[in-house]
Amino acid sequence: MHRRFISTAAMLMAMTLSLTGCTSEASNVGEAKDKKMDTGFTAATAGNYDSADTAVVISTNQENSAVVFMNMETGRQYTLYYDGTTYVKDKHDGPMTISQIKPGDVVDVTFLKGKRRLASIKRSPQAWVYDGIENYDLGGPNKTASIGSNTYSLPDDVVVLSEGRRSEVMDVVKQDVVTISGIDHEIYSINVEKGHGYLRLKNDQALIGGWIEVGNSVIREITEDMLLVVPEGSYQVLLSNNGASCIKDVVIERNKEVVLDVSDLEVPENRTGRILFSVTPETAKVSIDGKTVDISKAIELPYGIHQVHLEAKGYDSLTKYIQVGSEFATISFVLEEEREEERRTVSGNTVDNYLPSEPVEPVQNQNNQNQNLNNQTSVSDNALGAKSGSRVYIDSPRNVEVYLDGNYIGLSPVSFGKTVGSHTITLRKSGFETRSYTIYLYNDGKDTTYSFSELEQETVSGNSLVKVNIEEPKDVKVYVNDELVGTSPLSFERKVGQYKLTLSKEGYETKSYTMDLKGDKQEVIYRLEALKEESEHKHVYDEEVIKEPTCTEKGEKKYTCECGDTYTEEMDATGHHYEETITLEPTCTEKGEKKYTCECGDTYTEEMDATGHHYEETITLEPTCTEKGEKKYICECGDSYTEEMDAIGHNYENGECTNCHEKEESPSQNTT
Repeated sequence: MHRRFISTAAMLMAMTLSLTGCTSEASNVGEAKDKKMDTGFTAATAGNYDSADTAVVISTNQENSAVVFMNMETGRQYTLYYDGTTYVKDKHDGPMTISQIKPGDVVDVTFLKGKRRLASIKRSPQAWVYDGIENYDLGGPNKTASIGSNTYSLPDDVVVLSEGRRSEVMDVVKQDVVTISGIDHEIYSINVEKGHGYLRLKNDQALIGGWIEVGNSVIREITEDMLLVVPEGSYQVLLSNNGASCIKDVVIERNKEVVLDVSDLEVPENRTGRILFSVTPETAKVSIDGKTVDISKAIELPYGIHQVHLEAKGYDSLTKYIQVGSEFATISFVLEEEREEERRTVSGNTVDNYLPSEPVEPVQNQNNQNQNLNNQTSVSDNALGAKSGSRVYIDSPRNVEVYLDGNYIGLSPVSFGKTVGSHTITLRKSGFETRSYTIYLYNDGKDTTYSFSELEQETVSGNSLVKVNIEEPKDVKVYVNDELVGTSPLSFERKVGQYKLTLSKEGYETKSYTMDLKGDKQEVIYRLEALKEESEHKHVYDEEVIKEPTCTEKGEKKYTCECGDTYTEEMDATGHHYEETITLEPTCTEKGEKKYTCECGDTYTEEMDATGHHYEETITLEPTCTEKGEKKYICECGDSYTEEMDAIGHNYENGECTNCHEKEESPSQNTT
């Protein structure tokens, strides 16, 4: 875990030099303190810090001038606040703005720990970044991940972000476009830049057994009640069966389901094409749609898409999809010789029901011409997996639709045969948000059980907040669950659910309603009946603290009138009040330690800078007119060093030195 032990001392020194630009300020790091003005305003000092860290950015909030970080060593999440004195640098020390710092960035930071003030933030020079990638695999053995041809370790505490929220590695599916950052051979963060949505076919009975191609992203045989996971974006969808085909346009939004009605597709009688295969080596075994075939002569295949698998001893196996759409075509395949280091066991195979991002290349027909949509034969890549003989069980959540790689397998709890490799599990239930997970199955001879989190209730546009407008009556206090939200007319937001809505105005009767906010409404408008004037009784409230606030928890105060009317108010948390104690006195060369303790028991410690040597000087050898002297410097800790003193030189008066009484030579004596 060497990546987590970047020298704090070295970082402090390096960043001090880069921030201050002079040695005088660097020598006073930790000694400079905030200056209290008479007004009580706290003035920040540029370059002033006492702590340093290499961390992952979780989020930034420009409104609150706050940045949330994750310390990869401790797994601790903390918030620091920046101001105009905060240095923001790129990895080359070039200037940046806070808005250019993105979630998932690996950064070096310095800060004042006690005040949570961010002194500097810099994209770490040690960090590497793969930006907006699709070629990755997060399910390698022994907690490893591959990016292209490179392999990295994938720790349990890796930061996974999606739409600004923390997530898990399992939540990332192969259709997602991600940015991955790390240091050395270890991944620190995974940020989902482009997510996925879902595509379902409606009135597709005539297409069962046919094929669907979504852009260059997905190609699948059409099965009953299938639900495809598709990268978000705009696509042309090609649907085909028995020679009939059509193209439809779809827009896939993140985490949303699109239903495509294909009732207008007319499927003609079966049509076939003859395909002549040319395979190298000639000894290769060829199977089409799982059945071994003799390719010494042309193979007659129905119009549509077929899976071709080729294997030969000493060669890498190959799996392709071909689309038959012409009466005759010739297709050539060349297997590559297997290299020793690339030989894999069955347990190393992967399942991949989705095509790579490369387009499907058309194969020329007998007349050496490309054909149109209804008359073409094409080929594309895919990979195979191996059955292990074990089973996979999905236990929870219960009573939800379960899809394996897009194919419906039943309501949970449900099980299916274990196929080695990477798979996408999709959970769906009407009225709830659809969720997909990536699982990695190995040929370990054991059954595997998964229990996933409960699905969240579906909301409009993926937003759990509903906007509420109280237009009438006017000038009344509005309470939601006895919490004052303002005076009407007003607007506020609440999560989907039921709430107690109370209207109150002095001199009028208080009235309460049940406010039912549903996910199928983005905005609700209330025009409620006006309050009736109450009797001469005037509320006189006695207040009572029913929950004392603590340093971190809000309290609650209750107001009660003799008539029985009550309402409550929140009390702000008191915040921590620390007393400081020096637990380790600093010396001339060694740092000390200061401990801060709150009455609630919360504590933290700060380093105290070494005091530095304080020397007293003593002349141990007086200099003469012609001989040097010596001066010794001694610190109270015993440390010492010496310095030479220059000879004082002669001081002649009336031809004689006043110090050593040497006679001055006459000018005539100095004449050559």
